[in-house]
Amino acid sequence: MVAREVDAIKFGLMSVIRPKNVTDRPAFEHRMDPLSEAFGSMRIQEAVYTRLEATAPWGFRYSGDTVPRIRFGLMVRGSGLLKFKNQRQAISLSAGDVFIFILSDEALTLVDHPRSPVADYRELRKLEVDCVIHHGGGGAPTTLVSGSFRMSAFEDPLISTILPRYLHLRLDQNRSHAFQSVLDLLAVETAQPGIASSSLISCLYESLFVYAIRAYANSSAAPPKGWLAAMSDKHLSKAIQAMHSGLDGSWSVASLAREARMSRSAFALKFRTVLGQTPLEYLTQWRMYRAGAMICSNNMSLSEVASAIGYGSESSFSRVFRREMGVAPREYRRKCALLQSSTGD
Repeated sequence: MVAREVDAIKFGLMSVIRPKNVTDRPAFEHRMDPLSEAFGSMRIQEAVYTRLEATAPWGFRYSGDTVPRIRFGLMVRGSGLLKFKNQRQAISLSAGDVFIFILSDEALTLVDHPRSPVADYRELRKLEVDCVIHHGGGGAPTTLVSGSFRMSAFEDPLISTILPRYLHLRLDQNRSHAFQSVLDLLAVETAQPGIASSSLISCLYESLFVYAIRAYANSSAAPPKGWLAAMSDKHLSKAIQAMHSGLDGSWSVASLAREARMSRSAFALKFRTVLGQTPLEYLTQWRMYRAGAMICSNNMSLSEVASAIGYGSESSFSRVFRREMGVAPREYRRKCALLQSSTGD
């Protein structure tokens, strides 16, 4: 099975600090978009966490994951310097900051000072007691809550396509009350775990991830191009929302431009500039991904799947599906069933 087929099939399986400035309204409320579709079937897997109670001088090097995971850190108190691959300068972390690596397996180093000794994280894990590690030289204290998890709904194609590999959310950026509440709860729960803590922390991970993406999209750090930029644009977001809410519609560039309240030529140019593909290429791509989800998750016939995403015939749907997903729909269904049985999903 080629890598593209595996990625396509995996995609089909998806069906305590107070900030200075606080905003209430998240950016993506009530919108149908790729993340909304994914969040509907999101399941946290293999969630782990560690609370590091460090005293200066301290530092550790994490060698990375064998399988890409979503990793995060919450600086509860103190500060640190974070460095990872292709990062020329260390990133300064302060109390209240959050950082997230999305589907990353790369190594990182975190220290309180550039000249502090650096321990191997695998050795520090041997000192862990009840998910808490005490480390350092007895000076100024720092508390870091870190964790990682897999999401069955977010294996490579979706997340790596539309989100950056690294997010850094500073305390001094506008942060919703809801997001801050999740961070406060996570800090408290890891400090004082109780009955069903593991289940509660998994739920907090889901909320943390969603709110972090919202906060990043609203921040000045968000890139000028890509899916998040498009969803933050008042015109392009309307067209994307319309497509994802009506994949069975008879869309054209002109009708999508009307949704965006732009001229046809201006819309087509802006869409391609920001997203790197034409509106109809984007529509076709997401129609096929949704078709893959339907093929994998229910007993719909291929003609029913074709109709659900706007194709009038099974043959025309099958031809486009094979081109986009690298495998014919019937073979996709067979391989999807094999993958489901092997992963236990």
